[in-house]
Amino acid sequence: MGPVLTLQNVSAYDANGRALVPPVSLAVLPGERVHVLAERPRFDALARIVGGLADPDSGEAAVCGPVGHMSPEADFWEDLTVLDNAALPLTVAGVSKRERRDAALAALESVGLGYAAHTYPKSLGLCEQRLAALARALVGKPALLLLAEPVSMLDEKETARFISALTERRTADRFAVIYSGPEILPPDRTLRLQEGE
Repeated sequence: MGPVLTLQNVSAYDANGRALVPPVSLAVLPGERVHVLAERPRFDALARIVGGLADPDSGEAAVCGPVGHMSPEADFWEDLTVLDNAALPLTVAGVSKRERRDAALAALESVGLGYAAHTYPKSLGLCEQRLAALARALVGKPALLLLAEPVSMLDEKETARFISALTERRTADRFAVIYSGPEILPPDRTLRLQEGE
């Protein structure tokens, strides 16, 4: 099976010409775990390219399969239930209401948050918000999951809960993971996005 992500000399620059993403070449295989050591703006620039939201300033990026993305800022629609928030990626994709609600409920249950499906985001604690955001990122069965600092501001117990949910889903679905922040999964490789690299 081929890579789920291939980057060939991909780079990105900010408005001042600073290299956010220095030239990077990388091939990520199904199920691989890549830990990115980078400041948040650098990881976000890479994630936008990988997720198809931005073109690189140079080089080529190719993704095989859906990409899920989660950031610490959950950006929930407060007037929608947790279930409907989790279903949003499928709504955008044109999936029928029943199918997307069934898939969203299954995603929430798979991260241990099924009990909160019919509540609203404001009723969730911080760890629950992260789990709901994880469910939303996974609802489309991604081949690759991007996680930006997923356990920032979580305490030790909450971090363990999040990692447990993520590990169970990854074991079941075998998606690749690219993440920044603390080392939440044993990495198959580490990618440094730093000045001068």
